[in-house]
Amino acid sequence: MKNSADSRLLATAALCGSLLCGLATLPTALAGQDAPSGQEAAASESPDPQLLARGKRLYILCQACHATEADPGDKIGPHLAGIVNRPVASAEGSVYSDALRAEDFVWSEKNLDVWLQRPADMVPGTSMSFAGLPGDDLRKALIAYLNTL
Repeated sequence: MKNSADSRLLATAALCGSLLCGLATLPTALAGQDAPSGQEAAASESPDPQLLARGKRLYILCQACHATEADPGDKIGPHLAGIVNRPVASAEGSVYSDALRAEDFVWSEKNLDVWLQRPADMVPGTSMSFAGLPGDDLRKALIAYLNTL
């Protein structure tokens, strides 16, 4: 019986390890290869549909905690509808950390970029557990999508 328990434990450990390794590559996999580079997207006046599609795919990283509509429902984080140019910690009905409530800025595209790179570096003490999104082009795509909400 001990061998069976050891085998299950080893299989569980292997599965967890595989999942963790897979999560490390998730942002790149979700981003797809069909989106233009950040420079190509900046060259056009309106957001490139491919850039928006890439951002929408990346939003899967946010959707467990954040709604896209003004009614957050049962989500743990504030809704992201109208997030661009909204004052920090201002979505009604949302719970914010003391650290975020103490801040005084607007969610500009620049601030969103810094936040998405590593939230805990921008606002130490934040309750947001998201570690960050690597790559300027990934954050640019996600912010372009957030601009549509």
